[in-house]
Amino acid sequence: MKNRFNILIISAVIIGAVFVLVETAIVSQAAPVNNNQNSYREVPKPVSATNIKIAKKVFLSPDDIRGIKGPPINPPGKNKDKKSQEGAATGVLGSLATGTKHAVIIGICDYPGEKWDICKSDGDSLNMYKTLTELYGYDPANIYLFKDMVTATGFGDTAGLPTRANIYNAVMYIKGIAASNDEVVFFFSGHGVAGTANDGDDEGTDEAILVHNYDSSKLAYIWDGELRDWFSGFLTSRVIFAFDTCRAGGMNDIASDNNGNIIAGRTIVMSTGETQSAYVYSKAGDDVDGDGILDGEGLFTHYFVNEGMLQGLADVYDHNNNKMLGEPNDVVVEEAFDYAKENIPPYLKRKQKSVISDNFTDDLLL
Repeated sequence: MKNRFNILIISAVIIGAVFVLVETAIVSQAAPVNNNQNSYREVPKPVSATNIKIAKKVFLSPDDIRGIKGPPINPPGKNKDKKSQEGAATGVLGSLATGTKHAVIIGICDYPGEKWDICKSDGDSLNMYKTLTELYGYDPANIYLFKDMVTATGFGDTAGLPTRANIYNAVMYIKGIAASNDEVVFFFSGHGVAGTANDGDDEGTDEAILVHNYDSSKLAYIWDGELRDWFSGFLTSRVIFAFDTCRAGGMNDIASDNNGNIIAGRTIVMSTGETQSAYVYSKAGDDVDGDGILDGEGLFTHYFVNEGMLQGLADVYDHNNNKMLGEPNDVVVEEAFDYAKENIPPYLKRKQKSVISDNFTDDLLL
């Protein structure tokens, strides 16, 4: 009788433990994506680096801004029948994402202190957020939005401050849940960095993006080799990167895995060449989030996202076969890139020449 009683107690304990484990697993799976998950996992320590130089974006003068605003150089339909040899778009629609769409969007105009500030408020990240949610069917719950020195805006909940730790945890969270048929977008607008970093590659000069440190009072770097490592091991190869920074062209290393093998399906859009500067106008943007502050825009992202996608001006191919052009939700990544590259003013093209590493078959519709 005593043995039977002991067995009953042990069984009850086991059943209780199993229930706790199952309940914990359910709660863990139901955790909202946009929570600030600093404790998600241990963040790798920053790699050692030397000869670090922050490459600041270059402001355009009011006269330059007035010269840029106006009719696009490449209006819809111009290249419908005759394609530029340098164009990235093919006019043939590639495979579509059939799973969940995830995104990490980072825009920093307001850095810790004042020395590295670009403008009062970043509009590039807000326009990218609008584009993904309003045009391409992204669920806001699956987007990490990091912006400036704020943890929330009137534009919707953000994922916390744009610190190295928060960005890493966002990438790791998506990596843990993204399936093979999912789509992932990583967008960054801010300052670029050059230096010699011990980040796992053999480059003489490495590139990085400039973000906040863990306490948001200092600066931190995320090097190209680190990003390559963070994005290794994703089940989906449908990963799209966009960088609006100086020296953005050096970020093409993340097109490969740790062994240097190109990842089919991975696309990297870069605002500048590897040694070039990116231009920005701080007072020419719109009040995207309605907080009373004009949101500054990078020159490249203004054309790539705002005009090219949101306004539909990059739509020169009828990918959806409805015999209509100029449709925002029909703009593919390659069309938007071609539009941005062509519309950067001629007198700036020697200083800022956009580049793309496109390993996706045919045209990629987000």
